[in-house]
Amino acid sequence: MIPEIFTTDGSWPYSKAKTAVLAAASAVIREEGPRAATLKNIATKAGITEPAIFRHFEGVDGLFGGLFSAYERVYERSSEAFATDGKGLAKLREVSSAFVSNIAASQDFAYVLIYARHVFRGYPELRAKVAGNDAKDQAELLARVGEGVKAGEIRSDIDPVSIATALLGAIDCTATLWIESGFGFDLVEAFADRWDDFERLVATKPSAKTRDSKASTRERAAAYFPLRPAKTRGSSARKAAPPAKGKAAAKKAPTKAKAPVAKAKAGVKARKAAPKGK
Repeated sequence: MIPEIFTTDGSWPYSKAKTAVLAAASAVIREEGPRAATLKNIATKAGITEPAIFRHFEGVDGLFGGLFSAYERVYERSSEAFATDGKGLAKLREVSSAFVSNIAASQDFAYVLIYARHVFRGYPELRAKVAGNDAKDQAELLARVGEGVKAGEIRSDIDPVSIATALLGAIDCTATLWIESGFGFDLVEAFADRWDDFERLVATKPSAKTRDSKASTRERAAAYFPLRPAKTRGSSARKAAPPAKGKAAAKKAPTKAKAPVAKAKAGVKARKAAPKGK
């Protein structure tokens, strides 16, 4: 499915057919990694023949160029939030929410957006552009944190770099869990919960307009944060196993317990076989 964020964008340079091929390439990369983005795999995912791809793109390099266009367009749209009015904590929320909303709206390309450096590592020029955008975002966020500290909205006893890093980490982590879950929960709703906790941690006076209580926030978080430990192997698993019954138990009994009986039988046989004295 082609995300509406592209179909309704008049500046998007690709047709629906080309965008569908790009979405297939993005799906292959998400499921198997960038090295799996071969013409064969992409054609299979898109439901077309390999030669058909060449009618749209100049091979794999052309496809990665198209994927970068998708990344760049979503990035530009998200960055527009920095240009609007507002400062400090309110601006941080507006900008981070814009990034998350655009990632959610670009579902088929979400992996490419979140892991852009990894996806384009084979193309130094594209990877350098991604690094430049990341640096720009960090500088913008640090500036907004500084405004919040100056206004008394954000705690001054925390390194601004740590605050900006924590916010970026909240966005990346929540988006990653969303992707890994197969888009199994509402990304915008989930990040809103993460923002509430972020604000409680860094704000001098957290907003009274909380979306829900902490308890209900934890209940929602359970839907997308796997908190239950995985089953373990080894001794702990064996201890948890129910005791065997009947014949199965007899078969599984330690062989050492049979050793005295075996020795006794051997002794009897030896005495019977020995010649009787006169």
